[in-house]
Amino acid sequence: MKDLILKNGRVVTPTQVIEGGVVVHNGVIEFVGADSELGRAHQEIDVKGMIIFPGMMDPHCHLGSGDERSFEFMKESFAQDTQDALIGGVTSIATTTVLKPDPLPENYKNTLEAGVGQSHVDFKITSVVTRDHHVADIPEVMELGCSSFKFYTGYCGCLAEKMGMNPDGIPPSVFYQACEFASQSSRPRPIMMIHAEEPTVRFMLADRFKESGKNTLLDWAEHSPEWSESVQVYQYGVIAHQFHLPLYVVHISKAHTIDFIRGLQQQGYPIVGETLVSFLSTTAQDLMDRKVGIYGKIQPPIRYHSDQEVLWKSLVDGVVTAIGTDSIPYTSKYKDHFPFWEARPGLNIQLLDSLPLLLTEGIHKGRLDYLQLAKVVAEGPARHFSVFPQKGAIQPGSDADFIVIDPDKEYPLGRHRSLGHNDYSIWEGKKVKGEVVQTFLRGQLVAQQGEIVSHAKGEHLKGGRI
Repeated sequence: MKDLILKNGRVVTPTQVIEGGVVVHNGVIEFVGADSELGRAHQEIDVKGMIIFPGMMDPHCHLGSGDERSFEFMKESFAQDTQDALIGGVTSIATTTVLKPDPLPENYKNTLEAGVGQSHVDFKITSVVTRDHHVADIPEVMELGCSSFKFYTGYCGCLAEKMGMNPDGIPPSVFYQACEFASQSSRPRPIMMIHAEEPTVRFMLADRFKESGKNTLLDWAEHSPEWSESVQVYQYGVIAHQFHLPLYVVHISKAHTIDFIRGLQQQGYPIVGETLVSFLSTTAQDLMDRKVGIYGKIQPPIRYHSDQEVLWKSLVDGVVTAIGTDSIPYTSKYKDHFPFWEARPGLNIQLLDSLPLLLTEGIHKGRLDYLQLAKVVAEGPARHFSVFPQKGAIQPGSDADFIVIDPDKEYPLGRHRSLGHNDYSIWEGKKVKGEVVQTFLRGQLVAQQGEIVSHAKGEHLKGGRI
């Protein structure tokens, strides 16, 4: 007899939505099909027509890099903030190492130690390259299981120094050397992730706006030109392409960037596009209208309706194949009581609200369907981070990570729902439609109706590029 059966549902597989259910044994999916073919199990759950959807993978988190930047805080963040992930239907994440000048292998191992035994979700680790000397460490970190490296190419000067980098940030010469070392390793080739946002013009405009008293979220959006992402996508994309490495562009915010990446992809450049839930779910004007204020200041900025519509279309046509949150364990400590231009940019933990927002703004507004949504929140991230088909799909042989969704449940978002570090929400009071009713990690029911119901032992995911 099998361990678990979910039946009477609408199962979202990689290729179709099936009326029926899922059979699980030893934490792995054994069968997906009609109810009449499921057999019997020790535990059988009738989901009463609701959606059985693959557990999501958030490819873009920064645990341990919020109010503090330490491994102790990272351990605390793994323990607290990944509870929000489970309640929100996220069963795997990729999180960055803490921004420190330490050697990359040491930083990676410390991050791993912080997560094991604390995380409620399975996790990958993205190694952040902040110094010139880090590039020589890349092959050794790849031997530890790292398949993704992050480069903050959008910073220079004092802001780069605040993030633990040299004043010149990550110029093309450093990225070139990083690609050299990554391509020389015997391990499968990693993704090279960049924060694409040309810094010198942006910082000049920030100083100009500050001096002229411009201090709204619309001004914040304007200070980062529409071409600022595209310039670096081309420059760093050409370098990565020379070494046959995929360039992964995080948090794409502009329509201009989408058009540019589409052109490069058509020429054979292996460019991976990622956007954020926040860019798909709100605009600078909407934040202004809702008086969100400084809490809506993130980097790159939340932009305009015209950009938002292009981002949605890019999910359907395949230019963007991953959606993240850019979650950081911030509290209001670094937002309140600071002048606009000095307040720290960034959103807090968004893992809890990402799926309700995507259901509301995507599924219920007809911008995409469940198959398309699964591609960009589950399968796409799992493929890019080298853990597909173990993760990212409801199909035989995959881990039994899935969620049950009530697509019609309506309720307001807000900080009261969070079990993590959040003490504010840019979505406070926003009405959404679609709720995660149950979350299963490797066949174990771990969250139900907004509560953690059993302790999930998150595991470190290694994997190599497929």
